Amino acid sequence: MSPLSKQTNDDKHRWFWDGLDAYLARHQLKQTKQRKVIVGHFLNMNAHVAAENLYEDLRKEGLNFGLATIYRTLNLLRDAGLVEQHSFADGRAVFEINRPNTHHDHIICITCGKIEEFESDEIEELQRRIAKEKGFSLSSHRLDLYGQCSPCLETNQKSHK
Repeated sequence: MSPLSKQTNDDKHRWFWDGLDAYLARHQLKQTKQRKVIVGHFLNMNAHVAAENLYEDLRKEGLNFGLATIYRTLNLLRDAGLVEQHSFADGRAVFEINRPNTHHDHIICITCGKIEEFESDEIEELQRRIAKEKGFSLSSHRLDLYGQCSPCLETNQKSHK
């Protein structure tokens, strides 16, 4: 990564690093070099990341962190409210950045595991209306849709001919 793109990426995630520093200070934890590298790489992946994938990517770059260290770091980020942890159909835990003041839902391919994010004002309004009708005040929600993506559906249809 060029120094310019690294600087731009650091600026883009300044809120994340500030939040992490504040969390570490509140819990009297140190910001380690190892943690910085793992978090920086996670942020650059900008996707739904499994600890195992992060581990493999770091190894490809010649960085030998233990899988347990990566899990501890991701769990710390989750506890700090900076990432969300999801378990989709395959039961594998994936982590994604928890951007402030945003919300999205997921559609997941049950064949290849592809995850697409989407936003829908109509769905959000419908959920608020249903909660109100049922006498609830929503604090959070999650919507995950499962199906087959087009490439997997096409492959499946071809194999059944």
